[in-house]
Amino acid sequence: MSGDAAEIRRSGWMGLETQAPAPMVEIFTSGNKDKADITYRADSRDRAYSKLLAYSFSEAVDDLSGSFSISVEDEEADAEGATVFDLIPPLSVVKIYETDGGPARFVGVIRRRRLGAAMTSQGMKRAVTFSGKSVASLVAELTLSLDARIPNVRNAMTLGVHLTDRLARQSPLSIKEFMKETWKHFMETASGTSEQGTGIAAVGLSEVIGKFMGEDFIRVEGDENLKYDVAMTFYVAANNVIDDTWRNILPDRAYEIFTRCEDGVPIIVARESPFGSPESGYREWLALPLYEISPISLVEYSLERSDDEVYTAFASYVIGSSKDRSFYTGAGQIGSDELVAHDREKQALYGFRPLEINFNGYDRQGNTGNAEIQRLTDAIRGLNEKTRYWYSRLDEMHAGQAVIVTDHSEPDSNPRAGCRVKFMGGQFYVTRTERSWTYGGAPVTRIDIERGMTYGRDGSMGAPLRRLGARRRELERDG
Repeated sequence: MSGDAAEIRRSGWMGLETQAPAPMVEIFTSGNKDKADITYRADSRDRAYSKLLAYSFSEAVDDLSGSFSISVEDEEADAEGATVFDLIPPLSVVKIYETDGGPARFVGVIRRRRLGAAMTSQGMKRAVTFSGKSVASLVAELTLSLDARIPNVRNAMTLGVHLTDRLARQSPLSIKEFMKETWKHFMETASGTSEQGTGIAAVGLSEVIGKFMGEDFIRVEGDENLKYDVAMTFYVAANNVIDDTWRNILPDRAYEIFTRCEDGVPIIVARESPFGSPESGYREWLALPLYEISPISLVEYSLERSDDEVYTAFASYVIGSSKDRSFYTGAGQIGSDELVAHDREKQALYGFRPLEINFNGYDRQGNTGNAEIQRLTDAIRGLNEKTRYWYSRLDEMHAGQAVIVTDHSEPDSNPRAGCRVKFMGGQFYVTRTERSWTYGGAPVTRIDIERGMTYGRDGSMGAPLRRLGARRRELERDG
């Protein structure tokens, strides 16, 4: 879409100060996803617990865990004097709702309980804080141990070879198919070793994943296919986690893998990055939702610009291929290889500072033919040019944090991680959001932002932000 007007989701334009937050928290201690065992509200209705004191939850790109925290008064929960601290165990599932009638905005699993007490003018006050991570963190954390001393491990290794052969025959292989097939195989292998009393031995955790995430919890955005054939050893004779398997093929800086809650259900999102380049017409950047921060909703902000992170040469490589790191180490320093993307102006100022992205697990056996070498070369060249465009101007960009009042009257107007915000005369990329509320206070959203620049209507990078030190009226009411 050309132009930002149709994409902008304005934050805090109407009626923000008069909204009345009505959060609700559901806690499932039994694993039944259809009916909560305990419900908390900020007011007393429907026999729910009424002593909800605070909540917070966060989501961030390149984070499969997220985090949350809820604080409640430690009320007695039965005739024998037991309190909620006693009745809500770890691994209970928590759903946080910010409005009546809306979907859950975060679904997490309790990993820690903390009890505190203080003497106040109203007497003894006891509060309990439950904290934890997204339910999606269970996917990332499930561990498959394949020590050679464990029975049935040899069979698991054989199954891994069969999976490698099957994936290698699919060309092109979609990112979603790769992630789904490896997760399915991971769980099947874990179940097989668990029958011997070993393996993950975490039937309860896998049941929580199935109940609260379902089977189709992987979503791929943007380019759906991998750039090169997959061929890898999926398991090592130690502890294995699925996140490592995925990251071998979808490395950091070339792909983002993170969790977010969509329509009340946690999902895992994978997408190719960086976003936008002249070759693609900047469409990836324009495809990211754009939120406009209103002065009415802005509480505070801080921005900085530094040259702590500067890259001047950009080289990607497949470990063990015909053009691996040893090839680029020599060619990149003298600038003789056309595949290594350079920023000559920055290199003259800062020197040779390479940004390397390595892929561990792509097919290296059949890449000696001319067609395969050309395919590999084209994929590497494209990624190097993309990273040069995306990372070569970090010293010209602004990053920082901002706090805005969460708009519950228009929930979809609140910024989310992995999106853009329009702010201070430019656009920023949101890397993390944290939503929080304390009884008696306003609900707020804290955002971590980076890549602050001016951008053209076509999505191309423009000039750095100017005159940020000038006096402005961001924190004042207009009129």
